[in-house]
Amino acid sequence: MRTVIIWMFILLSVPSLMAQKVFSPKELDAVLNPVLMEHAEEMLRFERMEINAGTLSEDDKPQVFTFTCTNVGKQKIVVTKISTTCGCTNAHIDSPVINPGEKAVIQLTYNPFGQPGTIYTRAFVYVSISEKKPIAALTISGKVTPSSALWRDYRYTMGHLKIRAKTINMGTVTATMHRRVERIACANAGNEPLKVSAVKGFLPEFLKLRTEPEVLEPGQEGLLMVELDGRKLSGQKGKKSFSVLLEGVSGRPSDRTIKINMDIK
Repeated sequence: MRTVIIWMFILLSVPSLMAQKVFSPKELDAVLNPVLMEHAEEMLRFERMEINAGTLSEDDKPQVFTFTCTNVGKQKIVVTKISTTCGCTNAHIDSPVINPGEKAVIQLTYNPFGQPGTIYTRAFVYVSISEKKPIAALTISGKVTPSSALWRDYRYTMGHLKIRAKTINMGTVTATMHRRVERIACANAGNEPLKVSAVKGFLPEFLKLRTEPEVLEPGQEGLLMVELDGRKLSGQKGKKSFSVLLEGVSGRPSDRTIKINMDIK
């Protein structure tokens, strides 16, 4: 078993080159997405060029993805280097020398830690026939959700919504108040965008509930905001408490209910 030399082409070469000159979009694209050799599939054929990793977590161990290729040409192929576009990905080939009719296996090991968001990492396979153009571009795609350790400050869970408190105290409010806003930190710990609102009928007309931003992307932190318009208090007085059922999150009604307290003067 031999390990071919792996070059961190993008990470090492691009920054040093960019320090010397400003790349045009076309030049930068040529570096990040080099043109493949002509008739590459007539020499080295891969069973698949892209693997969807699905959804991973930053807490997951490094994942290994296997690409198998066959020398379908008439001459020996020698893999000289495999460059990856991210330090999160390492490459290994079981046999850099591939004779006609023989197979080789390239393993890409992807480490999701520190990579929340969309996965799109590539590996370019170079052979002795050409040092400038790769013979293949292998791709790993998918998603990475943030580490669970990021959510330890959020005490409550409502489906994929993490929230630090379930009670909002508006304090003393009066009809002369044009606007008062109270906030609770929240986060989307799921894999899909999250839009949270109050179920109709649970909020009095002088209160509005929303998140900032309005749509929480996967792994995004934000604020659950309750806004009071004092002009709509309609002469109400005394201490009030409202139980508000949230919409857009899963769970039993009791698990996705927040309480809003205030003292109307």
